[in-house]
Amino acid sequence: MAEPERTKTGVPGLDEIIGGGIPRENLVVVSGDPGSGKTGLCLEYLYFGALTYGETGVFISLEESEKELVKLASYFGWDFQSLIDQNKVVFIAVELYDFDKLRNTIEDAITRIGAKRLVIDPGVVFRLYFERELDARKRILSLGRMLKKSGCTAIITNEISLDKATSLFGLEEYVADGVILLYHTKLEDRFIRSIGVLKMRSTVISEKLHPITITADGLKVLAKQELFEDV
Repeated sequence: MAEPERTKTGVPGLDEIIGGGIPRENLVVVSGDPGSGKTGLCLEYLYFGALTYGETGVFISLEESEKELVKLASYFGWDFQSLIDQNKVVFIAVELYDFDKLRNTIEDAITRIGAKRLVIDPGVVFRLYFERELDARKRILSLGRMLKKSGCTAIITNEISLDKATSLFGLEEYVADGVILLYHTKLEDRFIRSIGVLKMRSTVISEKLHPITITADGLKVLAKQELFEDV
């Protein structure tokens, strides 16, 4: 099997546990509990994608405004405003719960700037778009297939808790090429952030949980360490 072209995430340590990056044009679901670092990871992915790798990106926010996201990024020293001004990154806050309009908005944004990276955050809000689960499942799976044909390497976030995971209507199982899990784990008298890769198509992945640190510079995966080592 030929080695696929890969999209470097820009997140220190992450590419080391997923075979050098996400296979280009794949769709990945990043699941984690609230505060586990999902949005930060996505911002880091888009910021360094544009700044370091010259790949334009679109951030579809189903919850926070562009102003809030740019402010959050600034805490890590990431100047998104300059990338926005150069049309290298686009933030779109979607407020209307109309799935067809959402899909059209995503397609238009990708085409408008020739985006190579896409983030939809948080995907759990999809549940507010539908009254019937069957409708939700059909439309979200259709969205996933469209994203895989869009030319973007896409990330959709999802919510989990310590005791259960909520599927995005089968997106992870049937359409997504990769699933990355972010955790908060209580270890003796402290909480440790960690990351695990459940699957990544065409990739030899790490089978271990690895610690994460979140500092003033952003999120970093400690790829050389395992979760229950002394960190």
